[in-house]
This record gives sequence, C-alpha cells and structure tokens, in this order.
Amino acid sequence: MLWFEREVVGALTTTTDQSIRSSVEAFVDGALRDWPEHLRLGVAAESVLLGTWAAVLRALGRLPAGDPAALRELLDRWEHGPIGLVRSYVRAMKSLVIMAEHDMLAEEAA
Repeated sequence: MLWFEREVVGALTTTTDQSIRSSVEAFVDGALRDWPEHLRLGVAAESVLLGTWAAVLRALGRLPAGDPAALRELLDRWEHGPIGLVRSYVRAMKSLVIMAEHDMLAEEAA
C-alpha cells in the first residue's frame, strides 16, 4: 500500500480500536494487492497524484498535516467533485474501508 493510501484508510476508518484499525489497513492492503495489475496501476497512479496534491496543500498551509478530519473533508470534496476518476478513487477506498471495518466489527461481536 502506498503512503497516501495508508493515510486515506486511516482517515476513513471510524473505529478507535487500534487492533481493528490495523486489521482494516491490512485488509485494504491485501485487497489492493489482489486487484488485476491494470486496475492496481490506475489506483496507484491516482494515489501518487492525489497524494502529491495533498502535500502541496499542506505546504501551502491549506491542509493541516496529521489531521484525519481535514483529510476526510478533502476526500468528501473530491467525492462530490466534477472529475469522475477522482470520485471513483474516493468511493473505491471508502468501500474497501467500510467492508473491512464491518467484517472486523462483526468478528469482534461474535
């Protein structure tokens, strides 16, 4: 998993339980590794581009570093923005996190 993907997963994970957060991250990492190479390449390229944009925003002081809430707000703007590929990226990452978190919480409750 690339650094920005890890940051996105951390920001999108809602639980505060560190063991579940680690499991969610591992699940998303495994899911991304299992994707066909042509799909993974596209997501990786988007991660690099969007991560670079986030880094520029941080350098300009428009995105606080280490603030998951601020990153979630940025992701929400991207999800509702005009660029389809960016919307799809955020939705794919959210879907993976939600699925993983649901599975981990269900396993913990059982």
